[in-house]
Amino acid sequence: MRSGLILGPIVCLLAVLSMRPAEAASPHAQIRARIDAMALAAKARDTDAFLEPFMRGPRLVFVINGQVILGWNALRAAQLKWWRNGESDARYRQISPTRFMDVAPGVVVTTQQLVSRRKGADGKTHENTFAVSAVWRRLHDGWRIVYASESWAR
Repeated sequence: MRSGLILGPIVCLLAVLSMRPAEAASPHAQIRARIDAMALAAKARDTDAFLEPFMRGPRLVFVINGQVILGWNALRAAQLKWWRNGESDARYRQISPTRFMDVAPGVVVTTQQLVSRRKGADGKTHENTFAVSAVWRRLHDGWRIVYASESWAR
């Protein structure tokens, strides 16, 4: 009986230690790491790295100022256009902490407020505030954005 009391905690400890770091981290920490990677990709205007956390396939939904974009391929085409195939001078800065809301097991909603700076067609630098909300779902290949909405203050 004593060996069972000792082996139980040891087996649990070994199971935790054998987990990959991403598996051991909390859902918020895992999602935070993906958001941080997206910010680095946005800085480089690397569309494929930026879209890596998005669910692949036609069921992905992205809404931006009344426009509904369906599917990963369509979102990638739009992102390439927005970043002018990586040639955009856009710069982003987060202006408030990311908000996390657990809505169900394996489902988290995040909301971020950001500022974008870029030169307009008039040659002047313009700054715009926008907010992004994303529904993250734990899938077989990790946390993925399955639905996102972006709205810009004009």
